[in-house]
Amino acid sequence: MSMSSSSNTKSKGKTGTRGTKQILEENEQTVKFYFNVTSISQTIYLGIIYLLFWPSFTYSYMFLFALTSVISWLAYYFMKSMATPILDETSKSLIDPGSDLNMSGHISEYLKDIILFTAIVQMLTLLSNYFWYLLVIAPIYVFYLVWINFLGPWFFAPAPDSTDNENNKDNKKQQKEKIKYVRSR
Repeated sequence: MSMSSSSNTKSKGKTGTRGTKQILEENEQTVKFYFNVTSISQTIYLGIIYLLFWPSFTYSYMFLFALTSVISWLAYYFMKSMATPILDETSKSLIDPGSDLNMSGHISEYLKDIILFTAIVQMLTLLSNYFWYLLVIAPIYVFYLVWINFLGPWFFAPAPDSTDNENNKDNKKQQKEKIKYVRSR
């Protein structure tokens, strides 16, 4: 029993890029999945509340459900609009598949997280209304992201060093003198 060496070797070179049709198909699948997550979780929530907990479904819980539903649908529609393909009007051929929703580091990752977070909170609140307090995590997380990406680096950026400017001026003078010396030879 000999093992082929080709199965143990890794291919070298550039990794394959995804084509526009593949991006379009994956975007359609992603949008469909998050539509299903949003609509099914809210339908289940409302169905169980109506059947089992309607007398305890007060205005404050209605407001929290409406708030999470609106946030979830806004995130979904924003993600869907980013994935809208651009077609040529005359030939109906694909010009641009839209933003790649499955790209790492893309804003669509945060939109997906918002949709999943709201769906999970809604499902957990069927067990106990205290799970609505989990909604406090979202603004804390947003502040953390803003701090890490914008505010922190801005507040703690080192002050510009005046000696660097003087060194740059000295280097420029030396370069000009070298150029003059080379020209005069």
